[in-house]
Amino acid sequence: MSKKKLRHAEEIECEMSSDNVFADIGIENPEEELIKAKLVWEIEQIIKKRKMTQAAAAKVMGINQPKVSALIRRKLEGFSVERLIHFLNALGQDIDIVVRQKPLNRKQAVISVYYDIGCGHSQKCPMTARVR
Repeated sequence: MSKKKLRHAEEIECEMSSDNVFADIGIENPEEELIKAKLVWEIEQIIKKRKMTQAAAAKVMGINQPKVSALIRRKLEGFSVERLIHFLNALGQDIDIVVRQKPLNRKQAVISVYYDIGCGHSQKCPMTARVR
């Protein structure tokens, strides 16, 4: 067995996340893009839970199958937040928008998307957008 030379790991420069990947990588309108990503995640979860084909989901949402495919692949250009909310309504989901004062101890206001886990309880989506 031959000996292999051990290489020392190079130091890797790290940067703290802003909690919005779209802002971190310099995407235009990162807050809107994060909200769209959250809404599409919800749409995808509903489609999976119901075991719907893309064609069946398209029919319910009033679009064609290639657009459902684009949504699932996160190709979101051409899809507004309003349109995504309409798709969720078409899939039988209520949408609640609540506006409230941010806590004084938090520097920035945030936009959050929650999904109902039943019995009047909600759970936060895996992503949160910060409004700058």
